[in-house]
Amino acid sequence: MCDPDNQQELWKTYQSIAFHAPQAPDADVFAILTAFNPRSQPLSEKENQSRNDQLESAMVQQGIRYWPMNGGAPDGSWYEPGFAVALDKHEAMLLAQQWQQNAIYWIENDSLWLLPVLMDTFTPQSLNVRFSSLLTAPTR
Repeated sequence: MCDPDNQQELWKTYQSIAFHAPQAPDADVFAILTAFNPRSQPLSEKENQSRNDQLESAMVQQGIRYWPMNGGAPDGSWYEPGFAVALDKHEAMLLAQQWQQNAIYWIENDSLWLLPVLMDTFTPQSLNVRFSSLLTAPTR
């Protein structure tokens, strides 16, 4: 990906994204987040998968609607499994903060935003693209 200590480079990397999911989320407003690589510090596959499993269990217990969603580089060079979650913006940011995530993606009426969570020197940024144009999902 890039050097996790270079915040500007990391923020720029977050702006170039593609998504893959078994199905598109059934919501007009949702966040995309993961428990992988807290603070963008790489963990082992086993540690990351355990964290995502814990996140999923917590969402089930809390009754949060979610859909599996991978996010990563448009060229496929890296990706992180995560979830599209049907929460309001504040709740989604709190959840991401709990899992030590630098930022989340926010989708509202198909508009894609990048929202800083732990990277508080940045401001919310519209990526000026439709989420649906970046989502690869099997057709029904």
